[in-house]
Amino acid sequence: MKNINELNIANLTALWTTVGRLVGNYSKGNACESSIVNHSQWPNKIWIKEGLNTKLLDQLTEQMTSSKIDLVFPHWNIYLDEITEVASDTFIQKSEQTGMSLKLDQAFKLSNSLNFKRVSQKEEVKLWTSIYPKCFGYVISEEILSKTKDEIAFYLFYANDELVGTAIYFPTNEVVGIHGVGIIPEMRKKGFAEEIMKILLNKAISESISYATLQASPLGKGIYKRLGFTEDFTIKNYGLKAI
Repeated sequence: MKNINELNIANLTALWTTVGRLVGNYSKGNACESSIVNHSQWPNKIWIKEGLNTKLLDQLTEQMTSSKIDLVFPHWNIYLDEITEVASDTFIQKSEQTGMSLKLDQAFKLSNSLNFKRVSQKEEVKLWTSIYPKCFGYVISEEILSKTKDEIAFYLFYANDELVGTAIYFPTNEVVGIHGVGIIPEMRKKGFAEEIMKILLNKAISESISYATLQASPLGKGIYKRLGFTEDFTIKNYGLKAI
């Protein structure tokens, strides 16, 4: 079994790969992989699965510069003996996340305040994609959901028939990746994000999945720590500086 950091990254990159393969363009070279969807703000990532060195950084720079789509390079600090500082005259750090994990060995008590529905119908696709930008500030297109919803589980959550938020549930091997847990602004600060997480974690436990993984923003990290997640590594997301 891979260590939990490798499993976390493998789940995340499998998600991007699935989207690129089914909707846009997934490419795997000797050093770099990328997933690009035209007319979309996500995933549009380029990544490596080994320690970063000067040669790889030059290759990343070349591929990102030649791309017609603005790409983001996520650098996860899980390898030994690698370059740790990427920002330079070429790159700028756009955001930072924390890779987190939880061993699934005990079910969570639910408040039963939420109902949820996996996206399957066209009107549900439209609804999910219309509220997701309200939660995160960027768009995941209807085309992505329409073409990937059989392989990736997109969920809508409701409280007393009022829409609350979204989530993405994506199992791979020994883990489930929980992504895109977002609450619309008018429903925030009511404990719904934590309840969504508990629902999805209990679902994973019922499916005999051993670990849950995610990548937390600074704002979301507190919720996950309260649920027992550990902070495992850092992801710094880089783009090219504007010329």
